[in-house]
Amino acid sequence: MNVDYIISNCQVVKPANTFHAAVAIKNGKIVLIGDQALMAESGITAKNVIDAEGKYLLPGCIDPHMHVDWPDWETVSATRSSTKAAVAGGYTTVINFLNGTDTLEENFLSSKDCFEKNSYTDMAFHMAIFTDEQIKEIPRMAELGVSSFKFFLPYRGSEVVAPLKGIDDGTIYMGLKEIAKLNAPARALIHCENVELVFKLKEKYMGNEPEGLTWDDVRPPVCEIDGVRRILTFSEDTGCPVYVVHTSTEEAVKDMQQAKGNGIDVRTETCVQYLTLMATDYDRTLGKVNPPLRMDKRHLNALWDGINNGSVDTIGSDHAPCARKHKPDFWSAIVGMAGIQTLLPVLLSEGVNKGRITINKVAEICSYNVAKTFGLTPQKGLLEIGSDADLILVDLNKTVTVKAEDLYHISDFSCFEGWELTGSVDMTMIRGEIVMQNGKAMVEPGYARFLPRVAAPKE
Repeated sequence: MNVDYIISNCQVVKPANTFHAAVAIKNGKIVLIGDQALMAESGITAKNVIDAEGKYLLPGCIDPHMHVDWPDWETVSATRSSTKAAVAGGYTTVINFLNGTDTLEENFLSSKDCFEKNSYTDMAFHMAIFTDEQIKEIPRMAELGVSSFKFFLPYRGSEVVAPLKGIDDGTIYMGLKEIAKLNAPARALIHCENVELVFKLKEKYMGNEPEGLTWDDVRPPVCEIDGVRRILTFSEDTGCPVYVVHTSTEEAVKDMQQAKGNGIDVRTETCVQYLTLMATDYDRTLGKVNPPLRMDKRHLNALWDGINNGSVDTIGSDHAPCARKHKPDFWSAIVGMAGIQTLLPVLLSEGVNKGRITINKVAEICSYNVAKTFGLTPQKGLLEIGSDADLILVDLNKTVTVKAEDLYHISDFSCFEGWELTGSVDMTMIRGEIVMQNGKAMVEPGYARFLPRVAAPKE
């Protein structure tokens, strides 16, 4: 048999184990994993052989949390830059959030067309829900292959940022009831913060700002903890599976782990910034995100522990590529920062190479768990025969200094500026095609494919 590629002499990384092998690829799929000598004896030859030189081969990462054009970028250029940054950082699939108050179907169809013409990565979508009319569209969207829907607890009143629209708990509850009528992989995604507390704290501090104030003082951990507990109650009552995005606190992780033990279908996501940055580690205006970077290191430690004990399921980038122009001062700064290209290198450097997690955990939380949660297995998230040949080749010994000017994303700063990261992505392959090698794009934008995730109604 003649195949398209053999990647030889690599350390194949799966969630459960790592082993030395070669991987054969044909027509965009993994067709064999095993000893290269045995492949040759069996008559398997390749048009192209890549000697991995003992480096690590992982399933391509999947980002469950992208906002490619946030807050106001032109969508085509933002899609190209954000997904180019994604493949440079080892991400082969992204799930992008679609926001807006128009009909969900119109938004989806126009966004799908744009992504298929301009993205470097394969992609799926989450739809944000703001109105009762949009709740009625949920069954139709599930037919079209969009089966995950986001609700924003904290964006209402003065906290609303266009194109978001404020919603109340009643809308969220009714949305969960509608999603609960669907089979897997249907799921509600929730940004959990109590905004009523934020309003009062903003009112207090804006008029009399103490020295050293951080965004964590304005949106303290209790805001997230309360939001998580409220959503767990809604989930238990409606039977709706939920996914809590960008978790940042120890208590929230523990509450969700306890809920899982009680039979509630909840998944916990965190982001690399909450694993590695404290509120005082970076400029408070450029580093303004929701939920905030925390002041207490116990939250960072709890998140690392959560990854190791399984109570944190996935890592998302929350890539929201604000630029300096969007953050003129602390109080008016729009929340968000770019993060997709640096996510995996930071996780390798600060996690794997510092002994906090294993490289197998990276394959689990960045690939397999995301694919399983959002209905992308067995096509994505796995190094298995028959799965898409979405692969990344990682050098754990290569050190790179982060410079915003070297990153592909449309933003003009990075919260990891100047960091020396040990652990780098040498090659990214999507469906058997090398799309990025040594930092250089090997395909044109528009290589992407949409990934439908159909959720049928329950009988």
